[in-house]
Amino acid sequence: MHYRIEDKRHFASQLLLTQPTKGAGTLRRAVRSQAFAKILGGRHMECAYYFDFGRTCLCLLFLIHFAVPLSAQSPKIKASVDTQEIFIGESVEYQIEIRNVENPPKPDLSSVRLEFDIEPTGDESRNQSSTTILNGRMSQRNIYNHIYTYRLKPKLSGKLTIPASTATLDGKSLATNPIEITVQEAEEQDLVIVRMIASQAEIFPTQSFSVSLRVLVKPIPNSSFDPVQVLRRRPPHLQTDLVNIPEGLKADDKSEWLRSMLSKSGAGFTINDFSTQSGSLFDSPKAAVFDLRSGRETRKDLEGNEVEYFVYEMTRNFTAERTGTYTFGPAVVKGTFVTGSDGTDFNGKKLVAIAPAIQVLVKEVPSPRPTTFTGGIGSYSVKAIASRTKLRVGDPLTLNLDFERGANSGSLELLSAPDLGSIEPFVSDFDIIDSNPTGRVEGDTKKFGYAIRPKRQGVSVPPITLSTFDPISQKFVEITTQPIALEVAEASQVSSAELVGAMAKGSSNDIKMSSKGIFQNITNPQQLRDDRVSLVRTMLAVAGVWCAMGMGMLSVLALRRTSSDTIRQRRQRATRAAHAKLNEAKQMVEKPKEMLRTVRSAIVGLVADTQNRIVDGMTVTDVRDALVTANVPTDDKASVEKLLSTIESSEYGAGDEMDSTVLIREAAQLIDRIAPYLQRSPR
Repeated sequence: MHYRIEDKRHFASQLLLTQPTKGAGTLRRAVRSQAFAKILGGRHMECAYYFDFGRTCLCLLFLIHFAVPLSAQSPKIKASVDTQEIFIGESVEYQIEIRNVENPPKPDLSSVRLEFDIEPTGDESRNQSSTTILNGRMSQRNIYNHIYTYRLKPKLSGKLTIPASTATLDGKSLATNPIEITVQEAEEQDLVIVRMIASQAEIFPTQSFSVSLRVLVKPIPNSSFDPVQVLRRRPPHLQTDLVNIPEGLKADDKSEWLRSMLSKSGAGFTINDFSTQSGSLFDSPKAAVFDLRSGRETRKDLEGNEVEYFVYEMTRNFTAERTGTYTFGPAVVKGTFVTGSDGTDFNGKKLVAIAPAIQVLVKEVPSPRPTTFTGGIGSYSVKAIASRTKLRVGDPLTLNLDFERGANSGSLELLSAPDLGSIEPFVSDFDIIDSNPTGRVEGDTKKFGYAIRPKRQGVSVPPITLSTFDPISQKFVEITTQPIALEVAEASQVSSAELVGAMAKGSSNDIKMSSKGIFQNITNPQQLRDDRVSLVRTMLAVAGVWCAMGMGMLSVLALRRTSSDTIRQRRQRATRAAHAKLNEAKQMVEKPKEMLRTVRSAIVGLVADTQNRIVDGMTVTDVRDALVTANVPTDDKASVEKLLSTIESSEYGAGDEMDSTVLIREAAQLIDRIAPYLQRSPR
């Protein structure tokens, strides 16, 4: 191969300029000289090329050989935030990154809690592993990286410092870097006013209450336009925790609640990070817009003038399951709002308005409590019903006590069976066979059935006085049933003549002896046998008869209990009911929204039926807790959560479109896998 001197010089210089090794500088300087270029021939060029190529390979082998030791670096920890300027009431995303530790522990944020409320939002492993094989030698390189994410809500305003968080890594305590942020107070203005209101500040367990977030916007001067409707291109944003359900409370279904507020015109507020699916395959999801219009309200502005504000409101209903103090808010509204018009266009002002947080206290029922207290909180009525009124002494009687709850009263689940044994007339006049019956709920009524027997003639069911707790007056209130008149007759005496198999009248009790001899008609001596009664055989026969009768009675009782045990029957039908729901979903392919709701109802219904819970209002969190209690395997539990979350996102339009056939098949497989665990779990 032949090269011109200029080509050879250029080739050699470019080759050596890319190899920063010892001697390359000398050769580079020689190449730059015209004398060396003249004597540089093809073979010299090839030798120089192979020489530097060999050195490059040796360098690569050296780096690969020591790649694993170099990667084993010391642990590192670092903190970061998504923004360093927020308004009071807003949150900042706080990330802690731990490197060079395969399974790092959770960091300690106790120092951060002094000035911030902390909400963990998850963690993510970003470990990487690579394997290289060169000349038969394998080397592996591991990169360990783990991210913990939190949401911090400042308790104060001003310049704050997020203090260092610590973690013990490889036996050493390491700390993150402190981070300074600025928390601004909202300016005083009357253009946008935000408030949070609770229907009741203090309630008791099982009572319901509502929390409302109200946004008041000043009308546009000299205009009748809705001030939010004109912001269709850039809707204001609303950040609130009202969409979350605090632990210890129950609420209506989030999907249905939010879906009812979706804007059809595209005008309204965006809420948190909710989005809807874009119509184009290549476009990203768009923020969901919610129409919160609820009317007008007259109030004074900062100058003391009466102004009829536009009101936008979202309200959510909650039910208290246990005592505690529950905080809602603060809520933040951000956006550009119209302040006026120049005749051709609107003038806007960018601002932030904040609603302070409110609290709702769920209190315990006060003590001491009357012995007749049944657990009812609120307004109840009770009615006593006897299965029959004509009977004899000792005959069984079923006495039903029906409790009917009034409006805004507590859950019927807390009602317990009254103790009739503590009522003196019952103890003296009746034998109480079942003193602690299991109640059954039918709509707004809970029924308790007692089995009793009258002890003597002429007794009646006396009035029954019970106690409930009135949360309005905060006092115990007595309610009394009406007495029930009974016709109790004496048990009749049975004479010997009335017994079945008694001798007919005129028969004689004398024993007559045959004149021919007692064995007169017996000719075969083998027919003679010992006719004495065997005590052992008789006792065994009697015992066998009693055992047979006992087994028969137990079977009847078990059958009656099983047929009346609605909870057990509901659990037994749970799996079949879930598959029946999936079969219904298969017929709804052309109605994807209804199909998704039916699939979700199948899975949630399975959990509710096996745990004897109310289906309405069950969330993904409730389902997860039930699966944890039932010891469902982690993989199946995660699959159920993922499926329900995917369905929920798709209902909002935020998720990707799913193949209905695949979705139903996966749901059926999940039901078959988790059903045995739920069936065995305690109710």
